[in-house]
Amino acid sequence: MSKDFITFMRNRVSEPKLSTPAPTKEEWRDVLEAASRAADHGGLKPWRFKVYEGEGRQNVGEIYWQHAKSEVDSLPEDKKDSFIKKAFRAPQVLLVYTHVVEHPKVPAAEQVMAVSAAAQQALLGLSALGYGAMWRTGPACFTEQTNGLLGLEKTDQIVGLIYVGTPETPSVTPKPVDLEGRFEWVSE
Repeated sequence: MSKDFITFMRNRVSEPKLSTPAPTKEEWRDVLEAASRAADHGGLKPWRFKVYEGEGRQNVGEIYWQHAKSEVDSLPEDKKDSFIKKAFRAPQVLLVYTHVVEHPKVPAAEQVMAVSAAAQQALLGLSALGYGAMWRTGPACFTEQTNGLLGLEKTDQIVGLIYVGTPETPSVTPKPVDLEGRFEWVSE
């Protein structure tokens, strides 16, 4: 394995400030086809992807607004724009979700893990093309109401909303990760 690839993996960081340009449909196809090589027990290919851009991001913003209203009954309507704007923090938002199916050997948790692996591979692919990304979740992602607003089935499970674009500032090389207490070698 190339040390350059290991270095590339080490240097990937989340990019919170994103602007245009964003990936083209062709670039998305390349990235998501590569991401679909993630480990997949049972060959179920449970990953599903939707890219929202332009005014399509309004659909994502609506989940933040509807969730906020469900949490605070008295939330005034004039606050709606501040919640909708959350979906416009980047030129594109990639919805990554698990299409969970009943399977005798592959529980739902393993299907979600496969989709999480595909999401991480998408992050690496986007970075390889020079784009920045920020994987976001939160309580709004995990409700039946959100599934309905985004046209998902009740059994589908969101893994993340990945905000994508070009980093507005140069990436900062991350500090090395200390594996002390997180890595163990067992030989007997």
